[in-house]
Amino acid sequence: MTRPPKDISVGAWAKEKLDALGQYLNFYTTVLKKQGYWLRGTIFFDAFAGSGISRIRTAEKTSEPTSLFDFDAKTNASEIQFLKGSPRVALDITNPFTRYIFVEHDPQRVAELNALRVEYEGKRAIFVKENDANTALNEWLASGIDWRAHRAVVFLDPFGMQVPWATIEALAATKAIEVLMNFPLWMAVNRLLTRSGRIDPGWQASLDTFLGSPDWRTIAYEEGADLFGGRRDKVDDAGQRILEWYRSRLRKAFGHVSTARLIKNTRGNPLYYLIWAGPNATGLKGAEYILSKGERVTGTTRHR
Repeated sequence: MTRPPKDISVGAWAKEKLDALGQYLNFYTTVLKKQGYWLRGTIFFDAFAGSGISRIRTAEKTSEPTSLFDFDAKTNASEIQFLKGSPRVALDITNPFTRYIFVEHDPQRVAELNALRVEYEGKRAIFVKENDANTALNEWLASGIDWRAHRAVVFLDPFGMQVPWATIEALAATKAIEVLMNFPLWMAVNRLLTRSGRIDPGWQASLDTFLGSPDWRTIAYEEGADLFGGRRDKVDDAGQRILEWYRSRLRKAFGHVSTARLIKNTRGNPLYYLIWAGPNATGLKGAEYILSKGERVTGTTRHR
């Protein structure tokens, strides 16, 4: 369910996401610099870094994907332009991080990241890791960093449900890491929540791992009855209930969580939400300002 796309060209929605990332990273490092806070280092960790360059279409596809499971449409080469991917966005901020860690599992993209490292040699301290994102994150967290003297921002932009809740909890436990993450509600989560409630056991296990609790079953479904006995019905706002429940779990783990900014494709179909979480109220203030520029979830939806 979480295979990477065959065609990595993207529409305007990618630029919106990357603009928000750049704005927040500029805010983050500028605030730390102004505060004069004593630190041994600041770290930007991009867990799904890509190649450093993203392709963006300048014309509509005849069959633009509505999710990351549908990327087989053909695009004419003349319709392609390029924009900075998340690594270049992070490297080019006004007040750079002390250290950059880019993780990618695809060898070709790793080679492109290494070329990027050479390009910025002497200007930025860049480390490229060819690895699975979760393995790399957990190895980094276990490497003995003194989180009393370091601060970090982790960017989580997967193709689907590749980041389990256990990894999120490990990041939050440092009390020094902020995350800006893609919550793949429409790309992945909602696609597994069948109307009937009959969900493949493997899909249920994936949801348990990603969301970190089996409670999504009682949030997305309600018990009912008909002439044939008991049944489970998906509630009309199941997706929004799951989102708000996940945000409440982020708040409990990190201390602060932003409202969620909806990212749509160029046809107006919802893809995912950008969410910030972190231990600092100042970070929340900046994230709220930046994420409020797009469509948001207000946080008023109640879950049972």
